[in-house]
Amino acid sequence: MRATRSLGTRKFIMNFFVMVQYLPRVIRIYLSCKAPKMSHKSETPVWVKGVLNFFMYILASHVLGAVWYFFAIQQMTVCWAYACRNENGCDSTTFGCHDRTSKNDLCPVSSPNTTFFEFGIFLSLLQSGVPSSTNFLQKFTNCFCWGLRNLSSLGSNLQPSTNTWENLFVVFISIIGLLLFIYLIGNLQTYLSLDTTRIEAHRHKMKIKRKMEEKGQELELWLPKNGIPEKSHKNIKLQIMEKVEQEFEENRDVDLDNFISTLPSDLENQIKSYMPFTRLKMVRVLQNMDEQVLKAICQHLKPRKYTEDKLILREGEPLKMMLFIVEGHVAIEKKGVSILNQGARELYGEKLLAWPFSTSFPKKLPTATESARAIGDVEALILMANDMKGVVFKFGVHFIKKYGKLKEKLANHHLRPMGAAPASMDLAPASMGAAPASMEVPLRLFTEKELKKATQNYNASARIGEGGYGIVYKGILPDKTVVAIKKSKMHAPAMSVNSVNEAFILSQINHRNIVQLLGCCLEAKTNLMVYEFIDNGTLSEHIHNEGKGEKLSFELRLKIAAEIAAALSYVHSMSIIHRDVKTANILLNRNYTAKVSDFGGSKLLHEDQDSVSTLVQGTLGYLDPEYLMSNTLTEKSDVYSFGVVLLELLTSRRAVSFERPEEERNLASFFLYLAEQGHLDQILDGEIINRGNYVTAEKVSYLARRCLMVRAKERPSMKEVAIELEQLITATHLAEKANFSSSSEETNWFLQPPSNSYVVDVRDEGDDVASSGSINSCV
Repeated sequence: MRATRSLGTRKFIMNFFVMVQYLPRVIRIYLSCKAPKMSHKSETPVWVKGVLNFFMYILASHVLGAVWYFFAIQQMTVCWAYACRNENGCDSTTFGCHDRTSKNDLCPVSSPNTTFFEFGIFLSLLQSGVPSSTNFLQKFTNCFCWGLRNLSSLGSNLQPSTNTWENLFVVFISIIGLLLFIYLIGNLQTYLSLDTTRIEAHRHKMKIKRKMEEKGQELELWLPKNGIPEKSHKNIKLQIMEKVEQEFEENRDVDLDNFISTLPSDLENQIKSYMPFTRLKMVRVLQNMDEQVLKAICQHLKPRKYTEDKLILREGEPLKMMLFIVEGHVAIEKKGVSILNQGARELYGEKLLAWPFSTSFPKKLPTATESARAIGDVEALILMANDMKGVVFKFGVHFIKKYGKLKEKLANHHLRPMGAAPASMDLAPASMGAAPASMEVPLRLFTEKELKKATQNYNASARIGEGGYGIVYKGILPDKTVVAIKKSKMHAPAMSVNSVNEAFILSQINHRNIVQLLGCCLEAKTNLMVYEFIDNGTLSEHIHNEGKGEKLSFELRLKIAAEIAAALSYVHSMSIIHRDVKTANILLNRNYTAKVSDFGGSKLLHEDQDSVSTLVQGTLGYLDPEYLMSNTLTEKSDVYSFGVVLLELLTSRRAVSFERPEEERNLASFFLYLAEQGHLDQILDGEIINRGNYVTAEKVSYLARRCLMVRAKERPSMKEVAIELEQLITATHLAEKANFSSSSEETNWFLQPPSNSYVVDVRDEGDDVASSGSINSCV
């Protein structure tokens, strides 16, 4: 009993020292497991970390092999102790037995007796003789190989035993092997992920650095180009680059032109105060210009420096550039004498900005009326004439004089409900007459999508007409309003000018005998105009019997003439010249009410003008000969054209026809010739003019002859023409009432009830109702 206790004490002490020596190795394994948590602070290469983690696996194999060796020795001592207890004469303290008996005889390992004692997983080591060997390397490699093999196979090669502690050791090997494998693979993945993250972070940092360098170079060019004085470059650049770096860190790109608004307000205001864009908006001719055009002009500005007393521009020479002063002062001289000093943020050469609006553009440059000379060193931005041309050609429509005002007007009325277009004047009470000249018509700004839908994407079936500048389609708006939509032709050279001009003029007109403009669309590549829908064709089609049924009666033609005259008198009172009056531009509705259309070539005179010099525009056969010779357009040019319309109504002949004999080709010339010879009956339309209305026809012919006088001064005004036609209608109407009897169907229509009455208004702007000439047709 004492011997057993002594053996157990020795065994405990030996186990303790063995485990203590392997404790640092176990701690090393534990620390290796914690290494991934600190890896992000390390710059150690991934392969080194992998080797270190694999070393942990090797170290664990060595520890387990050593413990296995130690437990095998203990197992042998346990066998010897057990044998001594059963053998007489055996000293259990020294394992000394009789001479005939040895220790190997007590516990044989070469042919073990499992009934007597089972060595379990330690048998292979005891049989190898390694424990009795003095070769340390042999002992180490044997134990290491056993530990590595069983650790890597998770103890799958070890068989269970009847010994509980031995089974627990096998279980421990399996669990440790699994955990170490998970840690090894997990750590390698973590290291790879961390290394990838580190590489990406480094790449991101280098990318930001490169972008900062590029943006810094771009900013170096941007600052002088946008009017920032050189002395302020360093400070402003530093502040901007700090903000740029923040944007790059958040993976947002930076466009310097649109970046200013994100800067601190004080810095933003400082930069804007230097920028030429702010100053350009103050130029009178550019006040209504879109920002995109002003930005395009700014993009063409080039920085330039001038030394003291340098002559920048010379008086009397072509104005080849505009000057925006960034820093310094410039003396403005006239005839060698300084008349003005201009400083920072001042412009010189504004004429170049107004040049696109003049008739000399683009062939002739404006002339410099003063010289410009540098006072000291001057920093400036210059806009060359060729660059200005490029901007104009790119944004052509924006440089039409009335475009800005038209767009502003459309913007002011864009909230008008869809169905709120003014009602047609045809349905207005007779007392309404024409709208006052000062009354502006609210326009609607349509979208391209709306108009495509209204015309079924400009379907051929919706096409109702075509003119020189556009194609007309019938459209139906969502509120079921039927409209006419004119789409400008892409190839028409003046389409933008004419469309904008027409929209601007019609937006100021509200008359029952003028086609109503409801709105337009300026966002499409081709301008789109929306008008009230007139469904009965043109006057030309009715006069020349182009599929429109029976001829118009003389009385109806006289009424239509009076309505056209009233409309032209109205537009003349607003200082508007139509410039293309002809029967093809007169529309008729179902009640045969005349509607003057196509104001694309019209001219709006200033209040102090009664004529304007312009390129000749109009239609052959209707052109005023004086306008054709002098290029001087007046209201009397419309009077001449109206005289030709009267001739077409009287004769049912076209203004010009190459199918007629040479002397008869021009209707106006042939008519005047026959009138002078007293042979009106040879040219008047005998189908509509008879004994009953011949006298009236003669009076209308006389009026037409006065309208066709060669000298404009000898022609009556449109107001006088309208009044005279009204008087003829009155006389005809009274005569018909006196001789009331059954007449032709069209005459009965002309004498319709008061509910279908009409008014011809010839008021000039400022006339009161009492002074206007008008007549109501009623029974």
